[in-house]
Amino acid sequence: MSDFLFGCNYWDSASGTDMWKNWDESVIKADLAALKKIGVKHLRVFPNWRDFQPVDKYLTYQGAQREYFVPKGAECEAPDYVDKKMIRRFKRFAEIANSYEMELTVSLLTGWMSGRLFFPPALQNKGLLTDDEALTLTNRYVTKLVNEFKSIPNIVMWDLGNECNCIERVSSRFAAYNWSAAVRNAIRAADPERPIASGMHALSAEDDGGNYWFIKDQGELCDLLTTHPYPSPTIHNDIEPMNQMRSTIVPTAQSELYAGVSGKPCMIQEQGCFSETLGNETAAADFLRVNAISAWANNLKGYLWWCGMEHELLTEPPYSWSMIERNLGLLKVDRSPKAVGKEMLKVSKLIEVLPDIQPKRTDAVCVLPKGARQDKAIAAYILAKQAGINLSIINCCDDLPKTNIIIFPGCCGGAFVNKEDYDKLFERVEQGASLYVSAFNAQFCEFEKKFGLRSLGMAKKQKQHTAHFSFGSIEYFNEKEILLEANGAEVLAVNEEGNPVFTKHRLGKGFVYLLNFGLEQIAAERYNAYDESFGLYKVYQLIEAVEKAADDYLIRINDPRIGVTESACQDGYIVTAVNYSNKTVALNYSVKKGYVVEIIYGNSSNLRGCDATIFKVSKGLG
Repeated sequence: MSDFLFGCNYWDSASGTDMWKNWDESVIKADLAALKKIGVKHLRVFPNWRDFQPVDKYLTYQGAQREYFVPKGAECEAPDYVDKKMIRRFKRFAEIANSYEMELTVSLLTGWMSGRLFFPPALQNKGLLTDDEALTLTNRYVTKLVNEFKSIPNIVMWDLGNECNCIERVSSRFAAYNWSAAVRNAIRAADPERPIASGMHALSAEDDGGNYWFIKDQGELCDLLTTHPYPSPTIHNDIEPMNQMRSTIVPTAQSELYAGVSGKPCMIQEQGCFSETLGNETAAADFLRVNAISAWANNLKGYLWWCGMEHELLTEPPYSWSMIERNLGLLKVDRSPKAVGKEMLKVSKLIEVLPDIQPKRTDAVCVLPKGARQDKAIAAYILAKQAGINLSIINCCDDLPKTNIIIFPGCCGGAFVNKEDYDKLFERVEQGASLYVSAFNAQFCEFEKKFGLRSLGMAKKQKQHTAHFSFGSIEYFNEKEILLEANGAEVLAVNEEGNPVFTKHRLGKGFVYLLNFGLEQIAAERYNAYDESFGLYKVYQLIEAVEKAADDYLIRINDPRIGVTESACQDGYIVTAVNYSNKTVALNYSVKKGYVVEIIYGNSSNLRGCDATIFKVSKGLG
């Protein structure tokens, strides 16, 4: 398997989700030839569950099942009822893909696709993920497909299925786990070698009100986690245009959240632009370029666009149902490349020549409090990038990595962390770490000792405030506000009423910083929150350890629109400066003493919007 999977998701141009039943080899050959021309090297493909296991059943008295039957024209046998004709078609498809030097991820249980369910007729009105009969047919189906396909050389990865958590609303974490484990076990029993990807939509860091598909559970069961970060409201990624800062970096941040919480690598497995309303062709090209390069620089395992082909002329559901399922292709209806397809070719050529890199330098850890939405961690990730450092993300119950900077954002209520984990945070501070805590309506134990502050009580003012910092002001709203006075802490900022809002307190060998409002919530929800003029990231720069870490990079760039990663390679270091804005930025940088740089991609003076400059850094006389 390639180190970085780069390509697209694929349904054929003539039939889309009906490609297997409307099999047309000439269409597939023409599609793949056109995709190869624009640099596509990897396809994620989808055996349609309805077509590959088309079993139905006869019912008798009071709806009791009499027997299974196979629709006319299908070639199925008990007990799996998988259509041999479809197996032959898939094998031929894989041969065609191999002739174009394309690797495949096979998304085995494709029962949900683009807003429509596809399933064997025998399972009508069944719980497709939880019913005993459905689970039995699923197990036999997955086992049959993997046994039939495992000898295909260009299949490099299995996928549990396409966003299978959209197939049925399960009632518990256990139901989600049991279905995932059943499919994983069926794959692994048939093929113990190939990696297994999750393929899910919008996983949860913990129970956040009914989403029982957990990042940690998928990490336990799968070898690779996957994100599908469109410009959508799922992760507050629909607030700014797709080629402006937020949409350009949230996908990487969400993927790093998945990787950090699960302990497994992650890739961007689906990404597209929905429609021309959300962005014209130029914006879509920007969106692909910046997200793909950012994914590579931040050690994600791949990037796949949705979708390879345009489906504008298709009239069957789901294409007839939704505007956002028809104009997602890299190619036009005539198979000529759209602007995003031309950009795919450019990025593909770049990735071919980039060196292998080690895991990037990470300076801090973001600890996600219990009950906090994961968008707080994503916001912290972005603010840290803007402040010049890189962080990993974990849940509060996970083991703390060895780091001198801990970000603990969005603490609320009185049960946002267990005692043992709370104690570990402050033990690390006493050993020399800097701990940043942002809180709103939160309650803390040993408050005076740990924070150097005395509470004068909590006031339910439900008021808009202005916090005054050395760099400027930030407006925020607190429903309830802790009234404070310093008792050993240094006050770094106050609001318009004089109430401390940002403080610093020495504890042992380290420091505790408290921000008395929800900065990360503002960043997650407010339009233009990451704009350089808004300055939210400057709060992080007031943490001395953050500024010290940023100064220690081999290449320092003081521009909040540019995110810098630093990774060791075979004979030096690779530093990637990604411009997450859509504006050309003057690239003012300094090089650490004793090092010299070579530009291997991009420009040394100006960094165009949604692009990067990649430096090779070596020891020398610089």
